[in-house]
Amino acid sequence: MTLDDLADLDAIRHFQSQSPRWSAPDEEALAGLQYAEVTVPLDYRAPGGRTLTLGLVRSQATAPERRRGVLLVGPGDDLGNRGTLLGAQLVRTLPKEVLAHYDVVAFDHRFMGRSSPVVCGLEPEERFWVFHQPRDFGHEVRFQAEVAAKVAEHARDLLPYASSRNIARDMEVVRGALGEERISYLGYSYGTYLGAVWTQMFGEHADRVVLDSICSPDWVWRGLFTDFPPNGERCLDRWTRWAAPRHEQLGLGAAPGEVRAAYDRLLAKVDADEPVAVAGFPLDRTLARLIVVGMLNSEHNYAFLGDILRCAVHGAALEPATMAFLAGMFGQPKEESGTVAQLAILAGDRAWPRRLGPYERDMARAARAYPFTGAALSGIKAPAFWPVPPAEPVTALGAGNRAPGILLVQAAEDMSTPHAAAVRMHEVLRHNSRLVTVADTAHHRVFPFYGNPAADEVVTAYLVDGTLPAGDLVCPNPRPLV
Repeated sequence: MTLDDLADLDAIRHFQSQSPRWSAPDEEALAGLQYAEVTVPLDYRAPGGRTLTLGLVRSQATAPERRRGVLLVGPGDDLGNRGTLLGAQLVRTLPKEVLAHYDVVAFDHRFMGRSSPVVCGLEPEERFWVFHQPRDFGHEVRFQAEVAAKVAEHARDLLPYASSRNIARDMEVVRGALGEERISYLGYSYGTYLGAVWTQMFGEHADRVVLDSICSPDWVWRGLFTDFPPNGERCLDRWTRWAAPRHEQLGLGAAPGEVRAAYDRLLAKVDADEPVAVAGFPLDRTLARLIVVGMLNSEHNYAFLGDILRCAVHGAALEPATMAFLAGMFGQPKEESGTVAQLAILAGDRAWPRRLGPYERDMARAARAYPFTGAALSGIKAPAFWPVPPAEPVTALGAGNRAPGILLVQAAEDMSTPHAAAVRMHEVLRHNSRLVTVADTAHHRVFPFYGNPAADEVVTAYLVDGTLPAGDLVCPNPRPLV
C-alpha cells in the first residue's frame, strides 16, 4: 500500500463518520423511497478542500428480523443514467426474498443527477455525442472538439476528479456512513466495471456481488466504442430474422436480407437529408440509428421496432402501444448532467489517443464493414480533445481482488455488452467469479428485468443464501424469440 493509498483511506474514514438523514424525496419518480445526502471530498488527496453532495435513495428491508444488510445499486445501467431512478425501478421489480433481506440503496454518481450535477449548455444534438452520425471526418472533428470545449469551459476545475476510482471511493464513504462493515452490490453495464474497480480497491468490504450485462475490462474506454459496430450488426440481423416472417404485418420484406435492405434505404434517405418522419417526428442521421439501437437492447422491444420502421418506410400511423412506448422512452429529455458526467469519466479513466489519422482510418474502415453504426462509433470522439489528463492510472483488475465471490450474469445475445465481454471479465476474475449465461436471449440487464426463471433463481439464491454456483452455468430461454 502506497502513501497515497493511506491518505485516501484517512480521507474516506473521516467522511464515513457522517450519518445520513432520511426523509421523503421531493421527486415523484422516487416516491415511496427515502432520500438522504452524503458529503464526499472533491479530491481525496485534499479532503479539507471543496466537497460534493451525493444523493441517495433507500428502501428498507421488508423483513427486519431477516435483514442481511445493504444491497448497493451501481449508478445507472449505462453510464450517464441516474442510479437513484434505477434504484426506484429495482424496488418495484426485485424478488420479494431479496427485498426482505436487504436495504436497497442507490445513488447518483458524482457530477450528475442529484450528486453535485454539472451542466455546460450542450445543445440537444451534442447530448447524443456518443452515437452522433458523422457527415464526414472533418465535420466530426469540429463537432466533437466543440463538445469537449464546452465541457472544459464550464467544468475544467472538476474534470481531474471524474473517474471510476473516485466513484469507488465515494461508495466506501457511503458504506461507512450507512454503518456497514460489508455491503453487497448489484451493478449493470458501466456499473459492472465500477463494481470490479470497487472490489479491486476495497474488496475486503464486499459481501455478495452481482455484475449483470458486463463491460470488458479491456474496453477502458476507446474499446467500448470500436467493439460496438460488429455487435450492432449482429443484433440488427437477429431482429431482421424476427421481422421477416411478419412481412404481411410489417411490409418490410419476407426474407431477412430484404428487411435489412428496407432499413438501409431508410438510412440512405436520412443521410442524404431527405425528410423522414415517424408519427410526425422528423428523424435525422443520428436518431434514425439511435432509436434502433435503443430498441435492440431488448428483444421485448422487437414488435415496437417493427412498427416504427413500418411507419418510417410506409408513412403509416403507429400503433397506440408503440406511441405509449416511445413516450416513455423519449418523453423526458436526456439530463445534461448525465451526458457531462458520462463524458468526463470516459475521458478521466484513461487518456485517449490524440492523433487524428488513426481515427479517420478506423471510421472509414468501420463504415464499410459495419454500415449500421460503424462510422459513428469508430470515428473520433470528444475525449480525444480532453483538456486534462487522467489524474491516476487505470485500475488493474484481477489478482488481488479480495471480494469473496462475484456472480457474473450475461445474456448471450446482448448488443451493448456482448457475451465475449463477460467471458473476458470472468477470465480476469477467474479466482473468485462464476459466469451465468442466459442462452438465446437479447436483453441488456437480465436480473430481474428479463424474467428468465432459472437465472432469477440463481441470483436470488446467491443474494439471500450466499449460494455461489459451484461452476459456470447456462440458463436456457424457455421462450426464445428467434
